[in-house]
Amino acid sequence: MLKHNVRVGSTYIVKVSGTLAKVRISREHARGGWYGINLATGREIRIRTAARLRFEVPYAAPGISPDEARRIVDKIEF
Repeated sequence: MLKHNVRVGSTYIVKVSGTLAKVRISREHARGGWYGINLATGREIRIRTAARLRFEVPYAAPGISPDEARRIVDKIEF
């Protein structure tokens, strides 16, 4: 991945300690790179180069069960 493609606030697959993990980029570092939160452990990590980033994780809205959706629809007055 290239440096100009990285967006703060997005989630990426990143190579962390030899394994791939989901990391949300939280802010830029003053000397280059970014800080991110490892979503599996909750720890903050520094990503020094864009080479550690594999690809952006597409946003997925949190799903609800069909039963929960039916209860919500039943409560709505038309």
